[in-house]
Amino acid sequence: MEDGKERSGFGGEASKDKLVSENLVRVSVGQLQMGMFIAELDRPWLGTPFLLQGFRLGDRAQLKILEEYCQHVFVIDDKKNLVSNKVNKSNAQTRPVVLKASGERGSFLVAGVLENKGTMLNKPVSKGFPRGGVKTAIPRKISRSLTVYEEKVSAIDEHPVAREVHNKSKTVITKLLHSAQFGQLLDTGAAEEVVAAYTQSVIRNPDAMIWMSKIKHEHEYTAEHCLNVCILAIAFGRHLNFAENELKILGLCGLLHDVGKMKVPPEILDKREPLTEAEFIVMKRHTVEGYQLLSENGGKFGFPTDVALNHHERPDSKGYPAGLKGYEISEYARVIAIVDAYDAMTSDRCYSKALAPVDAQRIIYENRGTQFDEEYALQFMKAIGPYPPGTIVELRNGMVAIVLAGRRKFRHLPTIVVLRDVNKKPIMEMVVDLHLTDSGELSKEFLIKKSLRDGSYGVRLEDYKVELSAGLIDTPR
Repeated sequence: MEDGKERSGFGGEASKDKLVSENLVRVSVGQLQMGMFIAELDRPWLGTPFLLQGFRLGDRAQLKILEEYCQHVFVIDDKKNLVSNKVNKSNAQTRPVVLKASGERGSFLVAGVLENKGTMLNKPVSKGFPRGGVKTAIPRKISRSLTVYEEKVSAIDEHPVAREVHNKSKTVITKLLHSAQFGQLLDTGAAEEVVAAYTQSVIRNPDAMIWMSKIKHEHEYTAEHCLNVCILAIAFGRHLNFAENELKILGLCGLLHDVGKMKVPPEILDKREPLTEAEFIVMKRHTVEGYQLLSENGGKFGFPTDVALNHHERPDSKGYPAGLKGYEISEYARVIAIVDAYDAMTSDRCYSKALAPVDAQRIIYENRGTQFDEEYALQFMKAIGPYPPGTIVELRNGMVAIVLAGRRKFRHLPTIVVLRDVNKKPIMEMVVDLHLTDSGELSKEFLIKKSLRDGSYGVRLEDYKVELSAGLIDTPR
């Protein structure tokens, strides 16, 4: 899948109606076995990262999420691999997900490139070694912080700062891509300043900057995509408790991952029809072009150089340019691959319209373990949620709102700003905490029904500015 062009279906192994008619058995999470069909949880599906409402337990990553969120589940009694349902609830073990650093933080695997233009070899070699040499890897892993990041300011307070940083960064990335287009040395200092400012904002509160990543213009896609991947990568790394210096490296990888596209002819890059086989070969060259551009900057962009080359490599070895195996792909490249695809799919492009965030995440979920790293894919869904800040939504009661801030564990119940009444007419804004629906303090008619496209009912994300004076208005019942 190139930037999300290929899409696949979505659905569980059994419909809800079928599950209701089956014999369900309660099983402690601590006694689950591979192969069991998970039909129901001890909590609503929307309160978990699972997009499939009913699935067959097939891997440790799914089990880890169940251990974190549930004490018991209900499985279909198929007389096979079934344990007794007479299990004390206190025996269920709940442990937080600890993501293993399953690969070196940067392997610097590069594709052999022949001198004659446009020819790539599928033989990885090592940076600093002759072509055809033995692969080497940097042994250090991405470090994790000992403590979980906490919001230092509210999303409302961070918004003016995030907007100013983002607007200034657009000028910087435009100049940087112009330099890349003409083969000039890139302004490393300016790039690092952008990433540092983004990182500090995300550390204080990620919601405001994620909102900025939702403001998009089709004619500025490449520049905005680089900034958006930078923002989302830092926010994702924050969720994974990456150390601050690693967040900056990850952000720089996101900012520069697509610089090679500036070497792709505009008639191919901006083509509205499907690419021919020959054109797709040229498009795939952007990974090698990006590697060469960053390599020519005197080695100042170490890890971003690796990511520029390898962000389209896949765990199933069907990626490009070198068809690397999963363990050969650096941790940074695996993270950026997911963020890159997500932002592409949720953006209007010359050849396709934007998908809703939840639809893009479904595709990532379906392609976990093949196109995307399995554990990172599941964690990304938890980090971003179905309705990230900046998403325009319609509520069950017909009102229209913008998502202001999310919750770490209840991503489907964010804080929203209501801007349109049930008849889609403008009203005085109301800031509403949807988590109150869980306690009954707020009517469930305020729950989100669906995502809307930017501009729906006259609500344009770019036009709406969150002010410092905004506050929680009387909660409607």
